Amino acid sequence: MRRIKRVSVTRYIISYLIGLILALSLLMVLFVNVLADRVIYYDIQSTLIRELIKNNRSVYYEDGMVKPDEDFRYIDDGVYYQVLAEDGSLMLGESPKGTEFAEAKVSQRLRTIEADEGEYYILDRLNKSITKAAGYIVYNRCIVNKQDIDSKYQFIKYTSYASIPVFLVLVLMAGLMMSRKISEPLKQMSKTAESIGKDGELSKRMEYDGRITELGVLAMTNNRMLERVENMFETQKRFSSDVAHELRTPISVLLAQCEYAKEYVNTKEEFDDAIDVIYRQTKKTNVVITQLLNLNRLESDRIVLDLEDADLDEMIRSVCDEIEFKEKDNVRFELLLSGVKANLDIGLILILLQNLIQNAVKYSSFPATVRIVTEYREGCVVVEVQDFGCGIKEEDLPHIFDPFYRVEKSRNSEGFGLGLSLADRIAKVHGGELKVSSVWGEGSIFTLVIAGK
Repeated sequence: MRRIKRVSVTRYIISYLIGLILALSLLMVLFVNVLADRVIYYDIQSTLIRELIKNNRSVYYEDGMVKPDEDFRYIDDGVYYQVLAEDGSLMLGESPKGTEFAEAKVSQRLRTIEADEGEYYILDRLNKSITKAAGYIVYNRCIVNKQDIDSKYQFIKYTSYASIPVFLVLVLMAGLMMSRKISEPLKQMSKTAESIGKDGELSKRMEYDGRITELGVLAMTNNRMLERVENMFETQKRFSSDVAHELRTPISVLLAQCEYAKEYVNTKEEFDDAIDVIYRQTKKTNVVITQLLNLNRLESDRIVLDLEDADLDEMIRSVCDEIEFKEKDNVRFELLLSGVKANLDIGLILILLQNLIQNAVKYSSFPATVRIVTEYREGCVVVEVQDFGCGIKEEDLPHIFDPFYRVEKSRNSEGFGLGLSLADRIAKVHGGELKVSSVWGEGSIFTLVIAGK
């Protein structure tokens, strides 16, 4: 694969700009050269025609002769005027030296003739009024030295040539200024990015207060990305710290119990007690690890949903029956179920429902009352789990779905702060959402919304 040579923005713009300028210069030279010659030709012709028409009015026919009046010009500003018969014979006027017989043929197009003194422009025009009065064709002619008249137009032509490099230099300078306006902010952004990568200061942000919309969008987009990276980094650090904290306690208990059993356990009863403690702590550690693995798989989108049509009401009853069996008379469920069904992964939704309902029981006072409502709402399935316990403070609500975040004052200390995070992620992988509303001291409502069947 061919490697692309990388260059700076300024060099890239200037390189293409120079190439464009050279091509434009060539086109302008050709354009000026061709167009200028044509413009000069038609302008000379138009000027001479106007002068001929003006001089025509100063000629009249009388007594069988063509005569000039007092306004007739023989020579004016280097232009010679004549009146000719159809055969080209001179009837009136003067000729430049050496051109008397150089051009006898009459033509109404601008042309040049060679003479002893150089080249001349010559132009003929029919004098209609004299022709009509005389009964034969009469022409008016003007002759002017080509060098004299060309010199005036050549100045304009060469001025046009000279203006080309001036114009192109101005374009190049404008290109340089524009490239700097683009490259300087990009250099500053690159320095900021390099500084962040080198020093690890994710709190730094790219700044741009210029007028180029795309650069402003680039800076804003990068800042948003940096903010997300910073939040992810901080979340990861906090997550790692929380994992270490949660696992350290049961592992410390396991080590302590093993050392105690090794040194001091002598009877079967003492051995059974030690094994029971080890079992409980191992089970607790296994729960943490299992929930972490599930959460990690959901976060990294490595779970393939096994979707099937399911009766949510039946799943809720199953979870409630299991909890009632464990809690005996300490919990009462109010079930307001509407027979809702949805296409979902039964295993994952069961985990979600268990976490929501167990969480409602945990944060309620004995005897706990938990109300569960299911219904269809705007084409979606809605499940509301409401408790009447301590509720959640307003400052805790934004963090309620963060891993390892636990609200204080639950009625027991069991749990690891992973249940709601897991439930929230399960809702999202099903294309739904999990919302919470709460009043401190009055209870909370967790609402699951997913697409219905």
